[in-house]
Amino acid sequence: MFTFRSITLVALWLFIVFLSLYFFFDNVIAYFYGYRSRMFGETLFHNQLWVMMHMAGGSMALLLGPMQFWPFIRRRFVSFHRLSGKIYMVGIALIGISAGRLSLISSCVPCRISLFLLTVFAVLSTWFAWRAIKARNMKTHRQMMVRSYVCVIAFVAVRIDDVFSLNFLFGEITDPGFRRVVNEYFFSFVPLIVAEIIMIWWPSVAYTFKSKEEHSKANHT
Repeated sequence: MFTFRSITLVALWLFIVFLSLYFFFDNVIAYFYGYRSRMFGETLFHNQLWVMMHMAGGSMALLLGPMQFWPFIRRRFVSFHRLSGKIYMVGIALIGISAGRLSLISSCVPCRISLFLLTVFAVLSTWFAWRAIKARNMKTHRQMMVRSYVCVIAFVAVRIDDVFSLNFLFGEITDPGFRRVVNEYFFSFVPLIVAEIIMIWWPSVAYTFKSKEEHSKANHT
């Protein structure tokens, strides 16, 4: 039977997959059909190599990421789950190498710090997830994978404003440069904070309340 929680999760994943596919076709596929940003150079060894590496790694992480979280794949297709996880890690490694470079030459100068930090967080959280699974620590592994994928999605989420207006979040910002800075910093860090609240803060508070209730009941018996 469908519950509000299950319906919400399905809707959220559908939105994430739609956004990921939109980004993939609008950016990655468009690149191979002739789109070239002059910001990334005119030749293969003048930043274009970094762009191609970034798109390859980003595509691996972006498209395989959701499958790491879907229970029916994790439980029924264990070998595929492990293989896709390894490919995901390769994608993150490529992102780390390429985005570390590209963040330093972004046309949005104020965004360079957020882009670089987001890259560092993505690489570190993925590495910690790998270390956790090697130690058979499933809880930490899942939590670090959530953080890793949130970082990956952040690179896509900053472009939501190109699809539909986010004035309801930021207000009407007419300066395009400032609007991009707001988008970059908001989606680079707010989703990570929300993930922390859901995974760590809320369970800790709920456990504290539950412990107090159990202790209170025990004292009254």
